[in-house]
Amino acid sequence: MKLFQRPKTLAEVAGHILDGADAGMEIKDFLHEFQDSGSPAMFQQTPPTLGGRVDKGEIFDAYLQALAVYLMVKLDFDPPSWTSPAIQLPEPWFASPGAAIRNYLLLSSPAPFRSRNLFIDEDSLSVV
Repeated sequence: MKLFQRPKTLAEVAGHILDGADAGMEIKDFLHEFQDSGSPAMFQQTPPTLGGRVDKGEIFDAYLQALAVYLMVKLDFDPPSWTSPAIQLPEPWFASPGAAIRNYLLLSSPAPFRSRNLFIDEDSLSVV
């Protein structure tokens, strides 16, 4: 029997997604781990590419890049080299499908996400 263990790096998050894990759950588990013991080491290893390998893989690649930049700034460190050049999605992606919330997401999305054409609520990056 395998015990549950939260991913300790973004590379692990991507690996778990490649193995069929739910991306949202993996990211939330990683955010919990970051809250408990955040360190630059969590971002050193380049995550495997998900684009072309899993459904919405290009979105996940851009999201993991943006997340790394966002969290490294919180640690007061430069983003890892694998986050540049930034993956720019050809079409905007909104975390919520409703048209009414899009204006809010356009304004409230953190810069590392906006610059990659990802629009999320910053609150989704916190864990309670």
